[in-house]
Amino acid sequence: MTAGTGARILRDAWMDAASELERAGIEDARFEAEVLLRHATGLSRAQLYARLTDEIAEADAAKLRRAVDERSGRTPLSYITGSREFYRLEFEVSPDVLIPRPESELLVDTALDHLKRARIRNGRIVDVGCGSGALGIAAARRARRLELLCTDISRGALDVARRNAARLLPRRRPDFVQADLLGGVEGAFHCILANLPYVPEDRLDELEPEVAEREPRVALTPGKDGTELILRLVAQLASRIAPNGVAVLEIDPGQEDAIAEAANRMLPDAEIAILNDFSERPRAVRISA
Repeated sequence: MTAGTGARILRDAWMDAASELERAGIEDARFEAEVLLRHATGLSRAQLYARLTDEIAEADAAKLRRAVDERSGRTPLSYITGSREFYRLEFEVSPDVLIPRPESELLVDTALDHLKRARIRNGRIVDVGCGSGALGIAAARRARRLELLCTDISRGALDVARRNAARLLPRRRPDFVQADLLGGVEGAFHCILANLPYVPEDRLDELEPEVAEREPRVALTPGKDGTELILRLVAQLASRIAPNGVAVLEIDPGQEDAIAEAANRMLPDAEIAILNDFSERPRAVRISA
């Protein structure tokens, strides 16, 4: 960052940072500059707005410069700040995990609605390929009597999920298992959540640079057509969904027919539904036992 090096007050530091991010092609430059300034200073939004004419400390200005340089180089904002809000909860994130997206909240809403309608108050939730643990932890925060299990093939991801669970579920003892999907995990579950890698390999170049180049590739694409891991999980579900239970799987728009067809074949007695996100695009498959 060069434009903000002479900034003396917080407002100037913010505007200089926003200008630099805008030149780097960051779409919401003003908002992201505010986030980075609050990260550098440790101020809440209310505190920042109340102190805009205060001088910025030299150490904070240096931290802001480094953060703006990183963001201009397309490091994801959440990796710089180390956190991301999901389902009104603040989750730790790192380059070991995919950054939770707002559209994935649909999976939590769907699962909680099913558990309520089916009057399931005791049982088990599993977050398959959990990453930061956002899906499972958000669901378990509201389904307080259900046990939570998180699986992931990445030990680094499980470490992040453990820290999030310790902070967000302090009175619970979730289990964390390094596993390929549900391999080696015993028993059935009343709620199965999964946001597995689903981007087709040949579409990685279409993603934003901060996604394609900075988020873990293993969390983005499973292979050629993007459905490989989801179809493998569907094949495991027949013996894993407890009576009256539900599985909610995130998909890429265009994959819904293949996933629904496989689910109908593997679980002929289940109810299969395609769910749209807030943009009215197919985003999840719900499989109700």
